[in-house]
This record gives sequence, structure tokens and C-alpha cells, in this order.
Amino acid sequence: MNIFWLGDCPSPHDVEMNVVNSFDAVTEDALVFTDDPSRVRWDALRGQRVYLVSDRAVSDALPEGIAGVIPDDAVVIEAIATLYSEMRESYDLGDRFMRTLDEKERAIAEQHRTLVRDSKRYNAIIRNATDLIFLLGPTGRIMFCNETFGDYVGEDASISLIGRSFIDYVSDDDKESLLEIVKKGFRTGLPAKTEARLDLAGGRTGTFSLMSTPLAEEGHIYALSVIGRDITDIRSMQHRLSLQARDLTLMMNGLSHELRNPLTVIGAYMKRIEKEDGDQISSRRSTALTGIHASIKRIEDMILRIEQYEAMVNMTTSYAEVDLARLIRDILSTVRSPVPVIIDAGENIIALSDADHIRCAFVRIFENAVETGTSEIRIEISRDRSHGVIRVRDYGPGIPDDLETIFAPLYSTDPMKTGLGLTEARIAMAKIGSTIEVIPQANPGAVVTLRILLDRRRSARERPLAEEDKGVEV
Repeated sequence: MNIFWLGDCPSPHDVEMNVVNSFDAVTEDALVFTDDPSRVRWDALRGQRVYLVSDRAVSDALPEGIAGVIPDDAVVIEAIATLYSEMRESYDLGDRFMRTLDEKERAIAEQHRTLVRDSKRYNAIIRNATDLIFLLGPTGRIMFCNETFGDYVGEDASISLIGRSFIDYVSDDDKESLLEIVKKGFRTGLPAKTEARLDLAGGRTGTFSLMSTPLAEEGHIYALSVIGRDITDIRSMQHRLSLQARDLTLMMNGLSHELRNPLTVIGAYMKRIEKEDGDQISSRRSTALTGIHASIKRIEDMILRIEQYEAMVNMTTSYAEVDLARLIRDILSTVRSPVPVIIDAGENIIALSDADHIRCAFVRIFENAVETGTSEIRIEISRDRSHGVIRVRDYGPGIPDDLETIFAPLYSTDPMKTGLGLTEARIAMAKIGSTIEVIPQANPGAVVTLRILLDRRRSARERPLAEEDKGVEV
């Protein structure tokens, strides 16, 4: 705060003040001492507090703006200045405090509005969710559930389901495993995932994927938050596809067996004809027999490749560390190539994968590259974030057909080929969580890329846990 002296006489020497000749130089909210009230423009006061300093008796009426008349005494002037300064500081402090309170109130009000808005949104999401959403207490009783839950079981979710045991809605065969899930959630505090069949309204039974998450407060687990997704149709489709796949496998096995028998008989009769005719066999008959032999050989090769494909589908996966560059070099050392093979491998790339599946896929891709009539084959081994990449490039005519066609079973541009090589390579990659990418026209040639997932440790680690915990994945 500023203190000013405005007057004809000099200001008291013991008091620190700003001496001015005009009231225009006085700042707002200042303390002013003057010995001549006529020098103050009273209509121009802007919060200033003015004291008249005089040792003489004042007989004339004083302006309304005068706060008081004090003697020309430095001690009195300094006391008033100190008192006014403390008063202004207290006022400023109170003003700041009130502004702070007002800001806090506005912040609290805004936060409350946000919470109410978010609460309405969350409630709407939970209420209208297509999944079951509910809370379970330590004994497995329902503490909360959304309307979808009630719609599935045919009861009022907000009234009759609260306090009911969730196990009452679980099919008898799955009750024990669900009880274990609840106990484990409260005991270990770990999320868990399982599947269970629930008894629904109208006598129906549905299969649900359940994911539970423990809710803790101050180190104590007070509930399990569970989300259940209806996978009844998915499991039904999987069962149907499983039956179809098994039936197709049996049909393929039967077909292979049934084809081999007549082929063997045909081959025996042909040898008998050739033996009986001896050197007298005509060129025409010789050509016919050669064609029959070639057709029999093609059918036998097709049966063999179908059996190889089936073996690949049924082959178990075993995950271990695989040095991709070393694996490719080992494969090429056992495969005869009629053309030069150039390998470009930088850093050692280690994949936690199945070497046999990678070997099968690479051999099939390499065989296709050789058959294009290329002058050379280039193999590049690199890393792309979470994948190891093996690119096989040929310099042949490229691939004229669409990608789905070239991966189709029994498709080949060569009538003497079985057309199962790329099909077998793709299923081998799919089984280890990897993929095949194709650039059909690389100008010249084509590029086939094996993208191999580098880290399968989590899946490999969870598999025995899932079997041990009756389908629980932690």
C-alpha cells in the first residue's frame, strides 16, 4: 500500500511517505495525509482514505471525504499508517480467501456435474449392455446385476435377483467349477476366465464366457465383478464344424483306402498285360499303358499329399527357441536346388515357436518358387516388431490368379501337381499363430512372406494352467 503526503508544509521526517504536489498523482486505495483540504478533489476519490493533519482548531465544515483530523505528530501519523496497512492486508487476504473458496465451490460443482453426467452414462451403458454384468459377494450371492441378466433368466434384475445365489442359475455339471472360481477370486485376488452353462428362461440352456475381476478396497476384496458373454451360437457352430471336420477326415481316410485297392488291382493287371505281350506290344498300346501308369501315379501322389496334409493338421505343436536363420540354412542343406539361392540374414532372430511347422511351410513355399522356372531365389530374414519375417522371392512369371485361389486345396496350374503345397503351408502357419503374405506380381516374379510370431510364451504357459484349473485362465 502507498502512503502519500499532499500539502504546503513539509511531510513529517520520521514517516516514509510519497510527497506529491497534486492529487492526480495519488494511486487508488492509498492512504493520504494533507494539511490543505482544498488541494483534494473530493469528487475524484477512488477508494483513497484521507486524513487532515493540523494542530489548529478546525472551525470550518470539513468535506465528507475526510476520514478524520489528526495532530501533526509523526507518531500518530505512523500509527495510523501501520493500522491502515494491516487493515488493507487483512482485507486483501480475506478477499483472496473468498475468491479461493468461490473457485473451490465452482470446481466442486463442476466435478459433481461431471460425476452425475458420467454416472448416467455408465448406468445407461450397463443397463443397455448386451453382456451380463453383475457383482458377486464372498458367498456367491448377487449384489448387483444389469437388466440383461434379468432378461436372460426371466426375472426382475433390480428386485428379485439381488441377494440370490448365482449358482442357482448354473447347470448342475458346472456348479462345482463355478464355486471354485468364486473362492479362487476372493482367495488370490486374480482375474479368472471360464465357461459355464446357465439355465435360462423358457427352459433354455445357454453357454456363457465369464470373466471375473476382484474388486478391492483398503487391501480387502469385497466383491467380484463379472462380465458374461453369450457364446451359445459360437459353441454350437464350433461343435458342428468339429463334427464336419471329423466326418471329412474319416471320408478322406476311407477314400484313400478305397482308391488304393482298385489302383493296386489295375496296376497288377497292367503288369500282367505287359508280361504276356512281351516284345510284341504295339506302340499304341504302349502309349496307352504309359498314360495309365502316369494317371495312377498322380492319384497315388494325391493320396499321399492328402495324408500329409491330414498329418500336418493333427500334428501337435511344441514351442521352443528357434533360430530362424539357422533353421533355414539347415533346411536348404537338405534340399537340392537347381538354381542359386541367396540368403540375406542380419541379426540372429530367435522365435519361441514350433520348428517343424515352420520347416513344413518354408519347404512348400521353396518348392513352389523352384517350379516357377526362376533363375535364382532370394531369401531375406528380418524382424518386424513382434514377428520374424522370412521372404522368399523368385524371378518367374509371377502369380496370375487371385490369392484365395492359389491357397485353395487341389488347385494347381500344372495338371500333374496335386495343388496342396500352399494349402499345407498356410495351415502350418495358422497353427503357430503366424501368417503368409503374398505379392503376386513383384515385377518380375513373386514374393511369399512367412510372418512368424516371435513370442508364444504366454499361451504356452497358460495351457497347463487352464487344464489344471478346469478351464480357468488366469
